[in-house]
Formats: sequence, structure tokens, C-alpha cells
Amino acid sequence: MTDGHGSDRDDPFAGGDADPLERYFRPRPAGGADGGADGDDGDIDGVTIDGMPAPRVPVEGPRGPRRPGPQMSPRAALSARRQRRLLGVTAGMSAFVLLTSGGAWAFQNYVTGAIDKISIDGLDEAAGGAEGPMTVLVAGVDRRDGLTKEQIRAAKLGKFPGERSDTMMLLHVSGDRKRISVVSLPRDSYVTIPAHESNGSEGAKGENVPARPGKLTWAYQFGGASLAVKTVKRATGVSIDHYVEVNFYGFVRMVDALGGVDVCVEQPVNDPKSGLRLPAGKSHVDGMKALAFARTRYTMTGGSDLGRIDRQQQFMAALMKQALSTETLRNPVKSTKFLDAALGTLTVDDRLAEDLPEIVDEMRDLSTDDLTFANVPLENPDHQAAFWNAAAPQSTVKWDEERARELFQKIENDEPLASPKPAPPKPSPTQRPEDRLTVPPEDVSVRVLNAIGTPGLATKAGRQLEDAGFEASVVPGLARRGLRTTEIRYGPSRAEAAKTLAKALPDAKLKEMDELQAEIQIYVGGDWDGVEKVKVEAAEPTPSPSAGTTVETGTQKLCG
Repeated sequence: MTDGHGSDRDDPFAGGDADPLERYFRPRPAGGADGGADGDDGDIDGVTIDGMPAPRVPVEGPRGPRRPGPQMSPRAALSARRQRRLLGVTAGMSAFVLLTSGGAWAFQNYVTGAIDKISIDGLDEAAGGAEGPMTVLVAGVDRRDGLTKEQIRAAKLGKFPGERSDTMMLLHVSGDRKRISVVSLPRDSYVTIPAHESNGSEGAKGENVPARPGKLTWAYQFGGASLAVKTVKRATGVSIDHYVEVNFYGFVRMVDALGGVDVCVEQPVNDPKSGLRLPAGKSHVDGMKALAFARTRYTMTGGSDLGRIDRQQQFMAALMKQALSTETLRNPVKSTKFLDAALGTLTVDDRLAEDLPEIVDEMRDLSTDDLTFANVPLENPDHQAAFWNAAAPQSTVKWDEERARELFQKIENDEPLASPKPAPPKPSPTQRPEDRLTVPPEDVSVRVLNAIGTPGLATKAGRQLEDAGFEASVVPGLARRGLRTTEIRYGPSRAEAAKTLAKALPDAKLKEMDELQAEIQIYVGGDWDGVEKVKVEAAEPTPSPSAGTTVETGTQKLCG
């Protein structure tokens, strides 16, 4: 990956072979004093991906086995350590895509060994393995290891990285591996941070700190990943099985490995704070622009982190779509580069690293239709709270406790965040699609007129229509005399409603009249014989989330 200014010093493949897959399998017979063959790749022993050596494949050459190459240099070792450390306001993007797309590769053993691992206190040890549902806390932590100074400056990341979580989300994988639910947690959420031992950021190191209110982002700052897990568990009531961290560097490389992704904005954006400039509508962005898109909260949203969460969800869906596209999966160069970038982005807990290959294989057929996003229902997005570390109240995000509890209970119970859509009703063998009724009687308003002359007939007809569920209003007087066949007259915009009425009055004639516009009239004729009950098959409902909770699929998040 270049740093955007013509430099390729951060790309281990720059200036040489562009295909790490091909490099991995290339035979290299020993030759020359340094063990190379005609000077070709004489300094390479197997493959090194971002400073992380892959297993060597010894090859017998004409002069016998190749001599062992040199050990990884201190510089390469430092690079490996740097690239395993994680950051990212876009937490969850690489973790999610890796979980759902990794089954396309045969490098499962390499995957297990390449991901950096971390021991976490507070995870649910009894669940969340390769079988059954699992919930993952995904965090993006404010570090920027791996980015060049030029990239940091171009991305407007500022001079001082911090030890705090910039984004958190719960990612739930259903027990049948057919659904993924993502709930974004605002970083300024007002929560109780459990008792812990100070790491020196809020008092003397090693001092016992009691449980007290704070912002969610402080949990990582005060106690790292373990305290973040415990804080989220306490706030949500959800058992957390695994933990994942994400960094900026791997995120940028992932997007570039895919050739960019599509994002969209309603209005032109020129945000000097993030460096993002986009026209209105759809744009295809590279890694650095994608990073700015996920980070920006000014101009587009008036400074709101909640708006940024929505863009991060949009981007996760776009990244998943691109990563799972046929073009990516069938291209060994592109897919391998993407996998390499994803591995360089993640730090996971020990058990997830072990279970990941099997989990990945079970989820290979997922699509953006199987991905659901939700935001925590809020009581007040600008709740002013007094804290021990500030003289003046600070703005926090306060959850609606009752509705949030309903949402998180669905996660805990392995239930869909929104009610699943029922299968569409099957039409009867003799019913044509155009005859299917879509408007129920209670949504049909009709004016009833006497067109035969029989006294009280319109009033009687109106009463019968109301008994059948229609809304009827009787027009006094006589509209005309001598009409033998009842007529249903309607304006063009009420054609579907008129079909329902015609079903209830099977012998009536339908007559469309432009001058009626949105009105329906019944001219009661001499053949009036009452109203038949009509049952309209319910249309497919929109999934119904918990009250006040916005739920969208990954497909709905994509640009149109």
C-alpha cells in the first residue's frame, strides 16, 4: 500500500512481486553464496506478510536442500508488533467482513496463526464457541500504528493518539449462523464503569477505583479491553463471548485491496476536520477517503456522533458487499490481499482465534440481506451529567432504559432484532396476480347514492357497507331514476380500493371517471342484493423492531 504520496515503504510487496499468493508457492532452490537463485528473491525465506513470516516450504534444488535463511530482522519484528496493534473509529468493519467472507480461502491455518491474540477478563467462558450463538464486542481504539506521517496528516487524525475506544458495537451471530445483528453503542453513552484497579490514568497506578458513572469511551482508557467488556456487559445485560479490536492501518489497506467501495451522501461534503470532500450522491472511494467518511461528524451532521454511527453502518454494508462479490472471491490476487489486510487489522481474544476457521466456514453463504443494524433507543442525546473529573457538567448520551432493555434482551435470547417477514401468501390456483386485493375494507371510503328511486335504499346500502367494514356516507336525495345495475364509480388514484369494493359487490359494474380523482361513489341500482364480506390478504409487513428502535438490513444501508 502506498501512503498516498508515492511512498511504498510500508508495503512489503512493493517494488517486487505484487501477488503474495504466488510468492507463497514459488519454489526457490538454493543457489549462490546466499542461498538465492540467480539473485531472484535471495533475501526471502518463504513469504513475509507485513513482517509476519509464513511457514517455509523447503524445496530440493539441484544442489540439495536449501540452507535455512536468516531469522526475522529486528526491523521486521518491530513492524509485526506495530501492525498487530489496533485502532479505528470504524470498529467492526474488518471483523465483520472477515467473519463472513473468510471461508473463500484455504489459508485457515494461516489465519489462526496470523491474527494477534489478547487475553480478556470478563468474557463468557461457557458459550460463544464454534457452536451456538455468540456475541462479540468490537472496539476501535484511538491508535494509529502503521500509518505514515503523511497519511496521518492527510487523514486529519491529529498529533496525539489516545488510549480510548473511539467506537464500540455488539456483533451477534445467531446459533444457526444465518443472521448477524449489529448494535452500535455511542461512545459518549452514560454508563456505570465497574470497580477496577487504576492503570494510572485516573489516580495512582494500582489504586482501587470504585464503580462510578462515566462515558463508555472512558472504560477502555481506564482499564483497557477487559474493563470495556465488563462495562458493556453491565450496561446491556448481554453475555459477551468474544472481543475484537480494529486499527486504522488495516482498514485503509482492506479498502484499497478491494479496489475501493461505494458510499453516498445526500449533500456535498467539504469537511476540513476530517479532510473529506464528496459530491452529493454516490462516490467510489479509496481507503483514505473511506476512513475520512467513517470518521467525519462535522458539516454532515452538525457534530453528532450518532450521524457518524449511521455512516459507519453504511460503510460496513458496502465493505461486505464488495468483499463477497464474485469479482473479489474469484480473483486470487485481490482476495489474498484483502485477507492479508484483514488479518493485519484485528486483535482477538484467544478462544475466538481458535474457533474462527470453523465459524468462518459456516457463514460463507451470508449476504447483506442477513445483516441487521440497530441503534440503541435514546432518551436524551445531550444529557448533561456531572462527573468526578470535571467541574462543569458534560454532554452524554442517555439510553431509554426500557426500550434498550428490550433490544438487548433479543440479542441475549438469540432472536432477530426485527420480526422476520412471513412468507408471502400463496394465491389460489384460479386467482390472477392482478386480481389480488391490497386495500382492506376499513381503508375504503365511499359515498352512497340512490339511483333507482326506491325510498331508503341508499341508507340501507350504506348500513350494509359499514357492517362489512367499509366507511360509507349516504348522499341525501335521488341521484337518478331507473338504474338497473349498481355502479362503482372511482377516480384513477382509487383503483385498488375500487377492486376491494367490487369484490364485496360482485354484480356491480366498475366505472373509472377522471373527474372523481380520489373519490369513490356507489350508484345503488335495482339489482342491489346486499354486501359480501371481503377478506384482504395482508401484505408483507415491514419488520417490526422494538418500539423506538431503528432497524435496517445491510442491503437497505447500501447506496441505491
